[in-house]
Amino acid sequence: MKIVAHRGASKERPEHTLAAYELAEQRGADGFECDIRLTRDGELVCLHDRTIDRVAVDKPAKSNGVVSEMTLAQLRELNVGTPEEPAQVLTLRELLTFFNDVNSSRIDAGQEHSQRAGAAGAGEGASLKKDIFIETKHPNRYGPKVEHALHYELQRAHLAESAHVHLISFSPQSLVRFKMINPAVHRILLRREYQRMLNPGLEALHVVDAHGLSVARGRIRPDIIGRFGDGTYVWTADKEDEVRWAARQGVTWLATNYPGRARMWRDSELGLDRPESAKLTADKPRPASETSAAAFSLVQPGTINDRG
Repeated sequence: MKIVAHRGASKERPEHTLAAYELAEQRGADGFECDIRLTRDGELVCLHDRTIDRVAVDKPAKSNGVVSEMTLAQLRELNVGTPEEPAQVLTLRELLTFFNDVNSSRIDAGQEHSQRAGAAGAGEGASLKKDIFIETKHPNRYGPKVEHALHYELQRAHLAESAHVHLISFSPQSLVRFKMINPAVHRILLRREYQRMLNPGLEALHVVDAHGLSVARGRIRPDIIGRFGDGTYVWTADKEDEVRWAARQGVTWLATNYPGRARMWRDSELGLDRPESAKLTADKPRPASETSAAAFSLVQPGTINDRG
């Protein structure tokens, strides 16, 4: 089971900030999750809400705070960190740069290990690579422009055909559009408690590679975990009993706001060996300055949802 940092280590650092993702990497997350929205001038930014109000320390002037009605420059004027450790809105381009840097360093580490281990360690570097889960937020005023902009950014980052990139969404339309643009990217359909897991139209078009469900739904219906597609994505587990339950159920990817402690609980439940020092420091708080220094309608009623 892979531990996915939901908006980074978002209960320890401000969500969707570089500091949150840096801390998630230090905590040993296996992957990173982000939400994306399109600005008025066509830039993809990592923000969950329709407006900037909840995460902005200072409220936007001369604006109603709606992300799609603001330019990137306007958003950059706002502090989405803390008064003590300010942070600017993170673009998807910046997050993908961070993601590539992390994976490059892990490949280098894996190659060093392989050289020391000999032929038996061949391929170790590739297995160390982390995953990224990018959620498109719908409905929005720009519709398919979001998917086209996402494809452009993935191409620019040389990730358009990476097996470590996953598109996730509550919107079947988003998955359909992106498959038409780029069928190589793995697609995960997120489902609410009141929605059935399978959409016959989507199944016929082979749009969905895997399914996602909440912890609450999974605990009520554990029989559906691993039943559809090539894996199950579960969100959001922050308690020890939730993480241990997910590990026992064979969940493929588990989203959490506390990647360090989730990793420890997973490893404990599955009996995985880890260096004792890593166990002791996995959730030890670090100064924020340390972490921020590095720099077709196939939709059933109610399917489109702007949360998650």
